[in-house]
Amino acid sequence: MALVWLLSVASYTFRPTLQDLAARLSRGENYDNEVLERIASRYEDTSGVFCDARQRRNLLLINLRLLSNHLESGGIGSLDASLQNVTHSAKQLIACSPSESIAWLALYWVEIRAAGFGPTAISYLTQSYHFGPHEIWVQLFRAPLALRAYGFLPDDLKRQTRSDFDDIVGARLFPTAVLMYQAASQATQAVLLEGMCDDPIEVRLIFRRFAESRGLRIAHACFAEPDKPVRG
Repeated sequence: MALVWLLSVASYTFRPTLQDLAARLSRGENYDNEVLERIASRYEDTSGVFCDARQRRNLLLINLRLLSNHLESGGIGSLDASLQNVTHSAKQLIACSPSESIAWLALYWVEIRAAGFGPTAISYLTQSYHFGPHEIWVQLFRAPLALRAYGFLPDDLKRQTRSDFDDIVGARLFPTAVLMYQAASQATQAVLLEGMCDDPIEVRLIFRRFAESRGLRIAHACFAEPDKPVRG
């Protein structure tokens, strides 16, 4: 689920607004690799000539989607090329617009795929949070990736990762929030539930009901209905 938002990438190239992207990720749209590759090729032809941040961002998003497709299909033969394409388009975007949070996040993803979690990965993730702490469309991609490594993050990045999750819950994206919670380790799940104790009771109960619909048991005092003990 770390890449669920990428299901809508290609539409973003035709209506390039963050609002469109955020709306499409909740619905999900599928695109053939061949179509995406043709679009990427068109952007690649001109992306290095002019510093057009929107165009370079579109190219990065398409390359991220292609990488996601290859990972999901197990297409090992295309994986190395996809990783290189993402790295290249992310660095091109940063060269044009250094404050692009999504580009730093893309470099983080490639780094953990290619070399594992380490100081370089932390530096990329730190830059992503620095430049885009509350961009919801970036958070929907970043939160699952950061939560996966939560136990290894420095304290400041742990705080910002929890903030990502809190923003997603605050946007009432409960199905997505529950999927992120489900994919986290038990220790991280406990941290996320504790962090929701200050949310309105109706928010906590809705979250619990979505979790229960996926067979998850929420046994935490902050998630009990008023005047009722937590089940379990």
